[in-house]
This record gives sequence, structure tokens and C-alpha cells, in this order.
Amino acid sequence: MTDPVITDLRRELEKARLALIDSQSHLAAHAESNAALHCATTVMYSPLHAKVTAAIGQIEHALTRTEPNEDQAEDYTTRLIAGVLADLDRCDHGRHAADPCGSCGGQSAGNQLLPPGRHIGHGVHANPIYVPQPADRWKPEAWRTPPAHT
Repeated sequence: MTDPVITDLRRELEKARLALIDSQSHLAAHAESNAALHCATTVMYSPLHAKVTAAIGQIEHALTRTEPNEDQAEDYTTRLIAGVLADLDRCDHGRHAADPCGSCGGQSAGNQLLPPGRHIGHGVHANPIYVPQPADRWKPEAWRTPPAHT
């Protein structure tokens, strides 16, 4: 399975790439409308447009370099589970617990529905399943370990 840090970084890079593509479209439309307004025969794109275009290319290059090889390809179920586990600590506004969130009023409050230690179900042999600490979510045994009560 691919390193969970790489999986999370690839997801964040993809979100940044999509935001930059929208910015690039906005900047291009702005430059083209200015050219039309002034009856110019050529469109002068801003230096910011060039930087955004370059950043998109760099993100696409990074995504290509971090793609899993054919030998390391994961099946759909494994990728789905890894994606869900990576997102379990997000607040209602989509920010990880350690990230700043303007809607939470500073640092993200994290997932209030599934805090670490919460009993969330049972396995096939009636063994309980608990939400582990964020750093331990990639360890299968952590999901079966009861929380330490202090």
C-alpha cells in the first residue's frame, strides 16, 4: 500500500491544482476582457497568470512523480479505505484537526462526531472497534485497542 502521507499530499495537491486552474481561467478572462475593452489586437496576460500557469505545471509534475507504479497499484477498496481514514479527523468545514479553519475560529475543531476513543462498532467476532488517535489510524491493531482512561 502507498504511504498514507503520500496519499494525503496527493489529495491536497490535487485540490490546489483545481483552485489554480480556476484562478488561471479567471485571470485569463480578465485579461481578455481588458483587451476587448480597449480594442487591442493582442491580449496581454499578467505576470501572475504566468506564475499560476507555472505552478499548475509543477503540481502536475509532482503528481506524476508520486503516482504508484504498476507493481504498487492498489485496488479500489484499499484506496477508498485509505481516503476515508485520512479524512476522519476533518471538521464540518473540511479542515484537518491540526489545520487553521476560519469557520471554527482558529485551529480546526476536528471531527466532533468521531473523537479518538469513541466506540464505533463491532467486528465479525463481536470485538469492539474504537477510533484511535490520528497518528495511529494507519495501524489496524489501534482500531481494536480500547482507549486508555486517565
